[in-house]
Amino acid sequence: MIAAILTWLSGSVLERLLAHARQRLDGKTEQDRIAAELAAEEIRAEIAARSEARKVLLAENGQFFSAGRLGRLVFVLPLGLWWAAVCLDSVFRFGWKIAEVPVLRDWGGAIITSLFLVDGVKSISRSIRPK
Repeated sequence: MIAAILTWLSGSVLERLLAHARQRLDGKTEQDRIAAELAAEEIRAEIAARSEARKVLLAENGQFFSAGRLGRLVFVLPLGLWWAAVCLDSVFRFGWKIAEVPVLRDWGGAIITSLFLVDGVKSISRSIRPK
């Protein structure tokens, strides 16, 4: 009787268990391969995006009125002029009666400071980076 049970277990049941284990292993290997391909494609896309961004920066480097700089100037110049007028009027009492805009007072300084910091850090990093 034990011989019959061992023969039955070593026959079709064991073969089915081994086939199932192989199938699971093959499925897991295929999932890992697909995940690796997706990660590689994502890395290639990031490299291409950075390459295009670098081309834009290099193209803008020699021009004063590039799209990025012009966008910053359109925002920063009016804000800077308003802020300078408010400061001058409050310090020297010119009587200009410039409208105080609390929102601009609160976050305008942070934006202008961050623009100067970003441009400064960019120029420092370009000068330090090995060529």
